[in-house]
Amino acid sequence: MDHLFIYIISIGYWFFQVIKIALTAYIILTWLPFFPKLQTVMTDIMNPLLTPVRRLLNRSVFHTRGLDLSPIILYLLVVYGAQLCISLR
Repeated sequence: MDHLFIYIISIGYWFFQVIKIALTAYIILTWLPFFPKLQTVMTDIMNPLLTPVRRLLNRSVFHTRGLDLSPIILYLLVVYGAQLCISLR
């Protein structure tokens, strides 16, 4: 039973790492418009994760009209989730 818990925590950790890499690629691609097809693919992948964060930001004090803070907030949440998985091991 103990090995199963460690296995599940390890899967969670690696899930957060993949999301962190994808989110970093998404952020870089939004700054550099050199690869529009890849940018479209990354936007399609990241939108389901970013939409709830954007909704929460729209209702909060941190709502900004010209600056999208949702990738930064999601990145911090993903890093926190990965650290939580490490501490649970």
